[in-house]
Formats: sequence, C-alpha cells, structure tokens
Amino acid sequence: MRLSLQQKFILVAFLSLLFLTGTISFIVATNTRNALYQATERQGRMLAQTVSALIINELIYEKLGIVEEGGLIDNYVRELHARQELDLNFVAVLDTGQRVVSHSEFREFGKRYDDEILQQALATNTVQMRKIDDPQTKQSLEFAAPLAIESKQWGLLHFSVNLASVEEEIRALLMRIVSFFFLVMTVLFLFIYLLSWRFIKPITNLSHAMEEVEVEMGEKIIPVSGSDELSRLTKSFNDMVIRIRQANEDMKTAAETLRQSEKMATLGVLSSSIAHRINNPLGGLFNCAQMLRRHGADQAFRDKYLDLIEEGLQSIKQTTGQLLATASRRTGKGQRLEVAEVLASVLKFLDHRIKRQGIVFSSEVEPGLFPVVAAYDLEELLLNTLLNAVQAMETGGQLKVKAGKTGEGTIVIRIEDTGVGIAPHDLDRVFDLFFSTKTDGEGTGLGLWMCYELVKKYQGDISLISQKGKGTSVILTIAEES
Repeated sequence: MRLSLQQKFILVAFLSLLFLTGTISFIVATNTRNALYQATERQGRMLAQTVSALIINELIYEKLGIVEEGGLIDNYVRELHARQELDLNFVAVLDTGQRVVSHSEFREFGKRYDDEILQQALATNTVQMRKIDDPQTKQSLEFAAPLAIESKQWGLLHFSVNLASVEEEIRALLMRIVSFFFLVMTVLFLFIYLLSWRFIKPITNLSHAMEEVEVEMGEKIIPVSGSDELSRLTKSFNDMVIRIRQANEDMKTAAETLRQSEKMATLGVLSSSIAHRINNPLGGLFNCAQMLRRHGADQAFRDKYLDLIEEGLQSIKQTTGQLLATASRRTGKGQRLEVAEVLASVLKFLDHRIKRQGIVFSSEVEPGLFPVVAAYDLEELLLNTLLNAVQAMETGGQLKVKAGKTGEGTIVIRIEDTGVGIAPHDLDRVFDLFFSTKTDGEGTGLGLWMCYELVKKYQGDISLISQKGKGTSVILTIAEES
C-alpha cells in the first residue's frame, strides 16, 4: 500500500517519538530500579554497622560479667528479626569459627556456616554483601559484618534482607511509567496529527490537485486560508492552474484553426475531383435545356428531361452539401456510422483522381464496424490518410483499405499504398506539426498531425510503417462502440 506524504510524516514522527520516549522511559526505570537497590544496600550496611556495634558492646559486657552470657544477644536478634519495616529473612550471630551462637530460627543454633561471604568478612574485617537470585526462594541481599574492634575479633553478624517489597515497588513504578508512556504517546500522536493536518495536508492537497488537473477537466482550485508560506504556495498554484487552463484554451483554439486550415487545403487539393463531379451534371443540364427549347411542346418529352434536370441538380446539391459538411467546424457528440459507409463517402472526393492517376483501389472492410469516433471525425481521418496515399502514387499503384475487429473491443483500419514511401530518418517526425515530405503545392504538414490529434482524442492509436520506394501502411486502432 502506497503511503501519502501526510501518513509518512505521521508514521516517521510517531515512531521517532516512540523510540525516544521509550528509551527515556527505559533509562528512567533502570536508574530508578538501581537507585532502589542501592538505597536498600546502604540501609543494610548501616544496619550491619549499627547492630554490630551493639552486639560487640554486649560481648564486652559478657566478658566482664556485667550481663548474663547470651541472653541479651538473643533478645537483639529476635527484636531485629521481628521488625516488619526491615523485612529480614533471618538474623544470626556466629563466633570466629563460623558456628551459630544466636539465630532468629532456634533450630539453626550450633550449626557451622561455611559460606564464602563469611570468610571474606573475617579476612577483610569489612562488611560484605551479596545478592541471592534463587528461583526457589525470594530475592534477597545477604550481609556479613565482622564483630571486631581493631585486631580483636568476636565473630560475625549475618543477616538477609528480603527484596520482595523492593521488587513490588519497582513493579508499581514500572506500571506508572508504562501508563505515563502510553498517555504521553497518545497526546503526542494527536499533536503530530494536528501538525500534519496544518503543515502536510496542504502539500498533499496540492499534490492531489496537480494529479487531477487534466486537459478535459474543469479548473481544480484549492481553498486558501491564512497568509503563511503554504497559503501563498496554494494561491500561486491556483493562479498557475488558471493560467494553464487559459493557455490550454488558446492552444485548443489554435489547433482548431489549424484543423480548419487543413480542411480547406485538402479541399483545394481535391478541387479537380470536385470540379469533375460538378461539371458532369452541369454538362447534362445544358444539354437538357437545349433539348427542351427544341422539343418542349411534347409533354412526355418535357417530363423526361425535367426528371434528368432534377437528377443532375440533386447530384450537384449532394456534392456541395458534402463540401460544406467537410469544410465546416463541427462540434457535439456526432452520429456514429459504419466504417464502410464513411469510406464510400470519402471515395467520392477521390474517385476522379484515383482513376486519372491509374491507381487500382480495393477494400476489405468487414460489415457492422461502428467505431466510437464521430462520423465527421472518421471522415477526416480516412480522407487525410487516403489523400496522402493517392499523392504518393502520381504514376499509379495499388491502394488498399482493410478494416476489421481484433476481438478485444477495438477496430483496426489499415490503409496500404505502393507509393514512394518515407525515408527512415523521417519516420519519427511524420506526426509533427508542419512536417511534410511533399512539394510546396501538395503538402501543408497538417494532415498526419491532425489525424494523430483526432485518434488521441478518442483514446486510440495511430502508427505508420514505410519503406522508401516500396510504399506506406497507416494503421488506425480505435475502440468499438459498445
């Protein structure tokens, strides 16, 4: 699926902000989690140092016989383990041989612990800590603090801090961060959408408007609001569309003028055929007039020659009517006629010249061919292409017209001649305006150009195949009327 500029802007901006906000949220969550662990560690170390000092004092008092041995230490251990705010898993006091002398769990009394953390605390005479990540138990921090004053050692304080409350606080914090993240992304998405609507939508409107501006469409004007750069760009586009539309109208007017010029030039070239079609009945009319002067009194004779006069005048009327229809400017949808019928009409203009030049004409036109082209436009197409063929065979030749369906809803009309042909270097230019290979008296350079424009008007196709000295074939492909 192809994305529009506005959709691309929203997607890129949203993904960029999603990545940025997600990264910031991850960093904040990680730093907060580390801070909570560090706070718990500091609290544990402080607790170890404080309780160690109290136990050392108790041990000194016991050595001096001031207090009963073991009683006060057991009380410290039980009270410390019972404090809920500390959330301790266990508290133990060990002698220098790492044997339990006091424990929050009575059954642990007398056991010897051989943990590495205890050995390190005794060896370094500092508080040691390690994190326990046992899936069978809760996460915790274990502390081992030496019970010593300078070089004198009495044993170790060993306890474990439960991290369940810390983890719960971290999870609650993560939920708040995730909730805040989705809230922020929703607000940012709406903000990005509004920005795209304000700054990208006018550009996409311009793009769509430019795609819709076609030769046969009405003007596509975009509403202008505001006075910023985009508004000025939209106004300039509207002005450009109006200018293009006016230029297009001027071009259409000029093209129509050229078409009319080509029609008149074609009629000029066919003047001998036209004169022949008019002179023949005129000669008969003069003969009829002379015969009526001599034998006009006879009613039967008069009726016979009046019929001949009427027939001659009808022939002249038909010729002049066809001339006027060909030379006039015609608009509107136009009537659709069969290709064979239009071809027969066109041949009436060319028959005299075809015979005079010794051209052998033949046609293979299927019946029932109704192209979408209006009859007068089809007449112009056939007249120009056939006239070009006749002009290319001044010393005679063969002229053939073929027409049939292709089975794809189109009609192909092929005009073939055995005339002088066209040089290869001129084939790419034959449809150019004012290009002609004929002499000054014969060619205007408008005929094939006009044929090209007419075919394209009906979404058809025109092509030309030619060999110098062997002849030319013009192929017209036009949609069939449904």
